[in-house]
Amino acid sequence: FVTTKSAKVNMRLGPGREYPVAWVYKKKHFPLKVVAEFDVWRKVEDPDGSTGWIHSPLLTLQRFVLVTEAVAEIRAAPEADAALTGVAERGVLLELLYCEKGWCRLSHEKARGWVPASLIWGVLESEADSPPEADRKTP
Repeated sequence: FVTTKSAKVNMRLGPGREYPVAWVYKKKHFPLKVVAEFDVWRKVEDPDGSTGWIHSPLLTLQRFVLVTEAVAEIRAAPEADAALTGVAERGVLLELLYCEKGWCRLSHEKARGWVPASLIWGVLESEADSPPEADRKTP
């Protein structure tokens, strides 16, 4: 996953400036999934399933996720009954810190805490299900 580096990023129909613009993303840190690469271009998929090409200098590896449900309760611990630290509505972007056992630790200027991975877009299923660092076995 990557995110947009600025508040205006063009997604094109092909890997070059000669291709027409399909979409213009107007949010900095908007998450996109990389599905292919060609030279300095990345073919990406957005949360709606639209695909296209973005020049790689317009992207960053900083991870953010998008809240996909009407409301995502942010918890103090990765447990459904943990104290509530905040609430994020659909469309809010949150910085992804890491995930473990189906929960993701997220950060926002107004709240920090845990959200079930099922309520956000921007993480792979394998990332969301990975055990905490202490539980991982080294090869």
